[in-house]
Order: sequence, then structure tokens, then C-alpha cells
Amino acid sequence: MRPRLSACAILAGTIAGLFLSLTAADARPLCEDSSRACLISAAEAYIDALVVSHDGADVPLAPDVRRTENGLVNANGEHEVRASFSETKMVRDRRNLRFVVDEMQGEIVAYFLIDVVLAGPEQSETKAGDKRYKVAVSVPAGIYTVHEAERFKVEHGLIKEIEIIAHVEKGAGGASGWPD
Repeated sequence: MRPRLSACAILAGTIAGLFLSLTAADARPLCEDSSRACLISAAEAYIDALVVSHDGADVPLAPDVRRTENGLVNANGEHEVRASFSETKMVRDRRNLRFVVDEMQGEIVAYFLIDVVLAGPEQSETKAGDKRYKVAVSVPAGIYTVHEAERFKVEHGLIKEIEIIAHVEKGAGGASGWPD
């Protein structure tokens, strides 16, 4: 004999299902192919969240996305990556954005410069979700230009991997040698 579900259990299940469907909506891709335009739109959504909004809600992330920076894993899963954008308020500006796109592999590399205001080596950690991670660069307080190369693996419009290589240079507005 099967036990009958109470109205409370049915209501709880309905609410849980609604919550899960709303959470899954966070991961909605902007497009689902591996075209150049689709790959660029995914990367731009991530970079705009990093530099402009500091809010990862609209970034098309796969549930199991992983992010590394200068060889250190600093976020695992979409919730940790989304949460980390609130920690990027020190980023002030982005310049010289350019892309190298590999449609066959579903990968895109973004090269750009950002200006950041850092509080110093005592803040050599960052928070992503409930975890704290060591940051890859520890420098004295000041304004810096960061030379960024970020590789994104995109599957069905969702970012699955983020690999960052960053070089920090003292002073804002540092030049890369790249033409504008």
C-alpha cells in the first residue's frame, strides 16, 4: 500500500520544483550554436559582469563550470562563479578587447586590459560562494593595469571552462603595445 501525500508535501514539492526551474533559468544560454557570434556573446556577457555590473546573474554558465586563474582553481560550479562577481568591484575600466575564436572546438580567447584598485597583499584571498580562495597575484595597495587573457570553453551556449592568465602592471592605463 502506497502512503498518500499530504497537501503540505505536495505544496513543498511544487515550491521546490519552481525554485529549481528558476535557478536553471540563470543558466539560459544567449544562443546554442558554436558560431563566432554565439561564442563572443557568451564571453562578452562574462566580461561585462566582471567589469561593468559586478553581477553574474545573466552570465550563461554551465552548472559544472570551473574557473582557474594563473594555474589556481578559484571557483567550481555556477553558483561560486556567479557569487564571485560581487567581489570584482575593484575593476574600474576595460580596454583593447579582442577575440580569437575557434568555432570547431567551441573555444574563445579574450585579450583585454583592465584597471583595478587593489587594497594590498593582506587581501590575497577572494570569496566565491561559501569558499575563500587564494588569489594568484599578491601586490601592495595601489592602482594597477592587468593584462588579461581569458579562455572560455562554450558548449551549447553555456560557459563550461574559464582559464585566466593575468599579468599585473603598476599604474593605471598601462599600455599593452596592442593597437586600439
